[in-house]
Amino acid sequence: MKKLSCGLVLALVMTIGAVSPVQAAFVWSTPEWNIPFFGTMKAPEGFSPVEVKEFSKLIEQEKKKLNEPKKSATKPQLPTKPDLAPEGAPTLLKDALPKDEEAAMRRFAQSDIAFYHLTMNDGEAIHMAWLLAARDGEKLPPNIDFFTKDLDASQTEKLAEFKTWVDANIEKAQYTDPKNKVSIKLLEMLALQPLTMQNGDKAWTAGARMMVTVDGLPFAFFGRVYAISVDNRLALAILGGFDGERPFWDPVVRDMLLSLQTKPADK
Repeated sequence: MKKLSCGLVLALVMTIGAVSPVQAAFVWSTPEWNIPFFGTMKAPEGFSPVEVKEFSKLIEQEKKKLNEPKKSATKPQLPTKPDLAPEGAPTLLKDALPKDEEAAMRRFAQSDIAFYHLTMNDGEAIHMAWLLAARDGEKLPPNIDFFTKDLDASQTEKLAEFKTWVDANIEKAQYTDPKNKVSIKLLEMLALQPLTMQNGDKAWTAGARMMVTVDGLPFAFFGRVYAISVDNRLALAILGGFDGERPFWDPVVRDMLLSLQTKPADK
């Protein structure tokens, strides 16, 4: 699973750098943005989302590999680690993550993932960002009901525990791939916040600022994660872009997602 996650991180970085004007062809002022496995959002004037098909092909290839028969191992297999949550992680994170690598792979194979190149003309400048949309392949556990109800005292305590754990482990959230000369250093965690969607459900968001170095060249990026429930499945919208674009894109994408009319799962 770790190998797969690292591969997806590299694919995202390389895809962002490789999006050409032909791939990013668009029509200005799309009135609505439809993500098939999410639903439909109202879009502001001048906004245009374009799905990056190359990334979708990569995801399908990875899913296909998971379904291929595995060759007989010549060496005995090591036992699967029983818990994917990092050591010392709060119960909230443990409840949300798959229990082992096999379960994680199965959920990945059942999930829906799409990657979008975003542009917007505000009349003074053309802004650019990217968004990864993903919907889990399995239903949320019964005890995860943060999206439909107000938090009780126990859940508030769990979220506070989770934020404390993240802050305490922020220095561990670094990634380096010497072979491909890519490194990611987390600079700042942005606050975890609850939001109310137009349909009455809750959305949760948190963000980060980071420095990504590719072949010795530094790039300052930001990332913001929005977590919502679509047909009782965890759905994530991960917005990313250059750090200087964060003040522009944060409210634009937030308002679109809060207007989302969710679509029930078709599988």
